[in-house]
Formats: sequence, C-alpha cells, structure tokens
Amino acid sequence: MKVVTYIGTYTDATQTGIHILETDTETGAIRPVGEVRGIVNATYLARSIKRPVLYAVQGIPTPEPPAARAGFVAAYRISGATLTPLNHKPVTATVPCHISLDADETALAFAEYAHAVSGYCDLNPDGSFVDTPPVTVTHAGSGPDVIRQDKAHAHCVRITPDGQFLCIADLGLDRVLAYDWPRRRDGLSPVAALTITTAPGAGPRHLIFHPNGRFAFLLNELNNTLTSYRYTGDAFIPLHTRSTLPSDFHACSKASALTCSTDGRRLLASNRGHDSIAAFDVDPDSGRLDLLSISTLAGTGPRDFAFIPGEAFILAGHETSNTVCSYAYDAANGRLEPACAPHPIHRPVCIVFGQPVIEPALTPRPVPV
Repeated sequence: MKVVTYIGTYTDATQTGIHILETDTETGAIRPVGEVRGIVNATYLARSIKRPVLYAVQGIPTPEPPAARAGFVAAYRISGATLTPLNHKPVTATVPCHISLDADETALAFAEYAHAVSGYCDLNPDGSFVDTPPVTVTHAGSGPDVIRQDKAHAHCVRITPDGQFLCIADLGLDRVLAYDWPRRRDGLSPVAALTITTAPGAGPRHLIFHPNGRFAFLLNELNNTLTSYRYTGDAFIPLHTRSTLPSDFHACSKASALTCSTDGRRLLASNRGHDSIAAFDVDPDSGRLDLLSISTLAGTGPRDFAFIPGEAFILAGHETSNTVCSYAYDAANGRLEPACAPHPIHRPVCIVFGQPVIEPALTPRPVPV
C-alpha cells in the first residue's frame, strides 16, 4: 500500500513550504508527488481524522514589512495529492511551533515559542477557521539556562485524552501548565493541580499520551531525558525518567521529537547532535520505561519522525543534512536500519501521513475470440 505523506519545512532557502510524497508501506520507498509553494516556514502540521483537511503553521509573505501578527495557522482541503487553501488566520507575532486538534475537531490549539503565546481557534464544520479572534494565554518567567531559558518559551500543546485540559509544555519555565478545556470559551483558566514541574534546566519540549490514556510522556530537550507520568484526571504523577543518550556520550545533543507505537509498547525519541533515535519498552500497567536500543541515523539534525502506517518502517527528517529517510523498524528491539537512500528536502522538520493512494483502475484487455 502507498500513502500520501506531508513534510513541513523551513523556507529560508526555498519557498516550498510543504512537500507531498508517496510512501510505500511495504518497502519504505518514497517519491515526490506535489508541493505547496509561496508560504513561509510550514514547520508543523496536523491532519484531521474526520475531514479531508490538513492544518499548518506558517507565515504569509507580503511585499510590505512584517506585520505585528506575522504568525498564522492555515487550513488546506486535501484532494488526492493536492492541497487547496481553505483559509488562514493570524494568531501570534511569529510562526507557531506546534499545533494539535481536540478529539471532536472543533478547535485547533497552537503554541508559539518566541513570545510564549498559546491558545486555540474554533473550527467550522468543514474544517476551516471560524471568523473570530483566537483565544490566547501568555506565559512569563525564566529558567536556569541563561541562553535557552531567558524567558518563557511555549513549545507544545496537547489536549488530555479525556478532553478536560489543554496542556502547554513550556521549555523556558521547566513546566507543563494545564488549562480548563471544557470552559475555554470563558477564557483559558489555569488548573494548578495539573502543573508538571521538571528538573531545573530540563527544558520540556514535547508531551504525548499513551494509547490507554493513563500515562503521559514528556521529552525534555535540554537535559535529554524522557519522563513517564501517571495521568489520573486530577494530577500528573511522575514515574520514571530515562536518558535518551548513551551513558558514554558527553558531547552536545538536544532531544527533539517523541512518538509511541499504536499498541503502546514502544516509545521512540530523537536526538539532535548524537543524530539517533532511542527506543524504549513501555510497561502498559506501570508506565515503566526501559531503554532497548539507540540507532544511529543516516542524516544529521533529526527533528520529527513518524511511524509509516503498518509500523514496519519509520520516516525521519534530517534538518541539518536536508534529507528525509525511511528506516526498517524491528519491533522486538527497537532498532532501525536505513531502508532506502536519503531523499533531498530542504530543512524537513515535520512529518504527517495521510490517506492511502488510490491507484488508477486498470483498463481490462479485450479477450481474444
């Protein structure tokens, strides 16, 4: 089977913001089939499950100097390998770094790094943005890392599986802050009991939830650690913390992305600097994490990666070597081996899979009489 694949990129050297590929789930082979040009820094994507819509963060290029609100979210109608703009909405002063949909897909949440502005936009039934201003909240403060934590830096937004809280991981504050989601139209109200406080200087970057909804996993960029938490609906209880790097590695590396297998038994995290992906075994009863393997990648600066549907392969973007590459995935030990030669794409930083490719029907040959 082949699936449509969307690659979000930085556009400092090119105006191709979203690359569209076709990925073979049985071999890991990829080939380009389309692109979206004329947009700036489509660095994070989210696909609707209920509608044929893809969402992207981006800037909108204009001949005028940058406006005060230059960060946008955009909605695209999916038709095969083609993306057609539905509408877009200004949300923050710079391009957001993360977006996610709530379970009902009635709202798109976003986080912006530079000014720590996060919030959400309401959606119409067709998936386009409602013509009302976004609801936002702004973090303030700092952390012990004087360079990366000079101020608050919102890095990830995620709604809890029960739909009760909007969680915002703030790298600059060493905290994940929670907000009341059902009552969001009255404004985003903080819920102090759900706050996660990490080790000083950890730099929380990405938060995801286990498929069973009972555990959360937090990837800390600055100290290269991964922590599991039990989510009770009333609190996040810390369980285990593991390094994403080998014990004998002491050079500079920063954790970047996190994903979980559909069965919840494996958790994978990427490392920029060590240029690898670490695989962990997850105990679905206790939330315990055990390191299985760390695989060196065929490119440098891995940002995002994702399981190709079927989970026999993953696809990873190597930002600093300007390539994407598929890797055969061994579920028994978590190890990765390149499945094909790296494919050139400028600064790939987000990977999202779409629907299966519909092959053209074969014209039947006439039967000799």
